[in-house]
Amino acid sequence: AGNIKSLITKDRFAFTMRLWIAFFMAFFTLYFLLSWIPKISEGTGLTPAQGSYAGAVFNLGSFFGIVCLGYISTWFGLKRMIFIFLILSAVLMVIFGVFRFGLVMYMTVLFVLGFFVQGGFVGLYSVAARLYPVEIRTTGVGWGIGLGRFGAILAPTLGGIAIGMQLPVALVFIVFALPFIIAAFAETGIKSTNID
Repeated sequence: AGNIKSLITKDRFAFTMRLWIAFFMAFFTLYFLLSWIPKISEGTGLTPAQGSYAGAVFNLGSFFGIVCLGYISTWFGLKRMIFIFLILSAVLMVIFGVFRFGLVMYMTVLFVLGFFVQGGFVGLYSVAARLYPVEIRTTGVGWGIGLGRFGAILAPTLGGIAIGMQLPVALVFIVFALPFIIAAFAETGIKSTNID
């Protein structure tokens, strides 16, 4: 079994740091969305029941995004598709926050957002698994996920503060879209012969 030192050797340090940044940033915005979509939806005029439904629609899109990323990446490359998914996630977050839609279009945008967010996010697990040799793979994936969890803890709290301050929804979503862009560029910059 490996330890953290085996992840930050001279030849692994750069891609390990990029992986950790990508995980942290992706966890950060994903858990903001999972925590606050129902409440934000109610704030836009939806009923509490519709707000809960909005969260379910987001998760439904997530399921299809995860499945499709695996299929599409066999054709176009995993790193490239994760990059595209994360960038589109950021774009869709800005659209979702800035524009107002009718109920059907609102749910459609949420479905597509879930598709790209979770597809790109789960793809990072595959990247992590491919980066490290078998003897330290569990350590590499575990540290990436573990550090990412700090983002998962921090984001809902910061999101709650922002919403409690009654900041414009558009501003909140623009700010929380930025970590996806950072994650996308961190991930695509990983250099390893083990991953395309």
